[in-house]
Amino acid sequence: MKMFLVCSGLGQINRGFETFTLECFEALTKVPSLDATLFKGGGRSQDKAIKLWNFSRNTSMAKRLGKTTGRSAYYIEQLTFTLSLLPYIRQKKPDVIFFSDGTIGNLLWHWRRTTKQMYKLLFSNGGPLSPPFSRWDYVHQLTPSHLQTALDAGEPVTKQSMIPYGIQVNNQLQIMRDIERQALRRQLGLPAEKPIILTVGTINQSHKRMDYVIREVAALREPRPYLVMLGQFDEESAEVISLGNQLLGRDNFQAKTVPYHKIAKYYQIADAFVLASLNEGFGRVLLEAMSHGLPCLVHDYDVTRFVLGQEGYFADFRATGSLAELIKATLTSQDKAKKLRRHQSVYKRFSWDTLRPMYVDMILRCAKSCPPY
Repeated sequence: MKMFLVCSGLGQINRGFETFTLECFEALTKVPSLDATLFKGGGRSQDKAIKLWNFSRNTSMAKRLGKTTGRSAYYIEQLTFTLSLLPYIRQKKPDVIFFSDGTIGNLLWHWRRTTKQMYKLLFSNGGPLSPPFSRWDYVHQLTPSHLQTALDAGEPVTKQSMIPYGIQVNNQLQIMRDIERQALRRQLGLPAEKPIILTVGTINQSHKRMDYVIREVAALREPRPYLVMLGQFDEESAEVISLGNQLLGRDNFQAKTVPYHKIAKYYQIADAFVLASLNEGFGRVLLEAMSHGLPCLVHDYDVTRFVLGQEGYFADFRATGSLAELIKATLTSQDKAKKLRRHQSVYKRFSWDTLRPMYVDMILRCAKSCPPY
């Protein structure tokens, strides 16, 4: 069975959509019954992973076109990416197209309706978007609460599967010795002895609430932990970085963008991980952090409870002082057994070894769903 996995941001930015799409492709290439091809917006083409021409959302051209047409630069990226994808659809005739970007899905629905092609559209609802999902043949829901929302809205259970994001993770956690962690910290330009708080996500205030993290760390007594923020920059980033330098000082704080394959080094040397957003479609970075044994400090709501289970550290992050208190409690209660337990929780529930058969079943269900016409 032929399937396309498509993501316009892959190779250009690092978000949950992009890392999931890449890892899903790599996991599914091990399934003999599937002929999977990956289409991405950046990087290099190789074998079954094909880079498509597009105007990336970060380019001046995409921003100008967006302004001219009353659309966002992100829309322009998805539009130009989809236009580049159409010849491959016509030539290879995929059975299923798996996507996370809603605009790409809408454009492919319009193209299918116009051309009467027979590919099925499988939407991974990582945003999440709200129902109805009438334009797509099957929906991948990531959490029980998102599935329930769709069911309550009248979406049929027969066109949905609830499967969490998968993650590449070894079956055993390799814990670095103290001397190795100190050496890696120095290599990364970080203090060797001071506790390090790590947060990963777009460096902004509106969603990821990096300003809240800064203020909460600044409220701790000296000597404070060192704060590291990793993620994409946007129009809010300059203000966040200015606040960090002001409240924490350049010697106790850094914010930067690093390639995805280098983020693992920061997980290895951190002491705790924070995700301060009040709402996420899933929060895939939590899996990454826990797979390295890190305690995850999060806002308490249904998604984080599902992802972290019994291993999370929960508080009401709408309240001033909540994260600061959680940091103090967490940094004083760490041991090897807890790290191993967190890692095993991720491996047993979210590894591709565990989830791959469920994804294959979902793709087959989509392929066998009712014809689009």
